[in-house]
Amino acid sequence: MFKKIIILSLILILNNCSAPTALLGPSITVARTGNIYQAGLSYSSGQMIKKAKESLEKIKETKKIVYHRVDQLHEKIDREKFNKVVLRDQADVFFKAIKDNLKKYN
Repeated sequence: MFKKIIILSLILILNNCSAPTALLGPSITVARTGNIYQAGLSYSSGQMIKKAKESLEKIKETKKIVYHRVDQLHEKIDREKFNKVVLRDQADVFFKAIKDNLKKYN
């Protein structure tokens, strides 16, 4: 019987079904020790860890968004620099062509 309970618990944990079993740990603590305060501490620490994991996931998502935006900004800056170089080169070619034509016809 005890082996079946352990196997069932492992299956639930490995399937990431922690929400329905959130009170399982504190209830076992109360059953074993009879100390409600210890069970409350167990439950609250579990909730704090859960909230910390959620916050960490949100931070990671935000970090990805920020890095993506920064990469877009770098690409835009690189394109603008390239366009300025191309325009400068085109202007140089244009003025050189005008000077050549002026020399040729004067």
